[in-house]
Amino acid sequence: MSRPNPVAPTALSLPIFKKLANRRIILASASPRRKDILATAGLHPEIVPSTFAEDLPHSRFAGNLADYPIATGAEKAMEVYERLVKENERDPPDLVISADTVVIFPPEKDTAEGGSAHGEVSEVLEKPINKEDQAKILGLMAGRECEVITGVTIVYPSIEAPGFKVHSISCSSLVQFYDNSNEVIQAYVDSEEGLDRAGGFAIQGLGGILIERIDGNYDNCVGFPSAPFWRWLSELDEDGVFDEAWQ
Repeated sequence: MSRPNPVAPTALSLPIFKKLANRRIILASASPRRKDILATAGLHPEIVPSTFAEDLPHSRFAGNLADYPIATGAEKAMEVYERLVKENERDPPDLVISADTVVIFPPEKDTAEGGSAHGEVSEVLEKPINKEDQAKILGLMAGRECEVITGVTIVYPSIEAPGFKVHSISCSSLVQFYDNSNEVIQAYVDSEEGLDRAGGFAIQGLGGILIERIDGNYDNCVGFPSAPFWRWLSELDEDGVFDEAWQ
């Protein structure tokens, strides 16, 4: 089946991009930010949003909340891969990419024994339910750190049951907020940005004014850790992981 080459001429001349050329690459997300980050690197996948409900119970991951976005991202990728194969088993995806980004506050390193917030409970912060909830969340994080974790999963064909293989990684960044006043927080809430973002802020938008510094990958905070992802994918390719699927 003829389709546009997902690898743009602007992509770096690296082995992994040459391997991906003219293959069926899927992004299992409707996020424009993830699409844009991949496009910046020179990859333009098909967009097939996952229908997975993203309702895994947080309690299942107590003590290791970083596993939550990995598990959710994996479910999203597998759902899309299996759906596309069912739609046309003669045209399976060569690679499905998914991601799930969460904000954890306080960071688990701080609530662990000996940490600066020992005695508090780390929680996965979802999207605020309304402006009042958003203001409350941002007020709690004023002058403190939160942890942004993105779980990235790839799924690709395999001759072994169940017919595909799955690999996942996670990327973590610490975001330090200024000790923002109620006035600053309310001004941001009134901008109506961040209501659709985990933790209630968009670091690449107006929300950047709330942030003092970032320890870690910036793109990870936006929703997709580009540099870590490409290094990881290149390492998998060098190890021959895709040899069978991409003959």
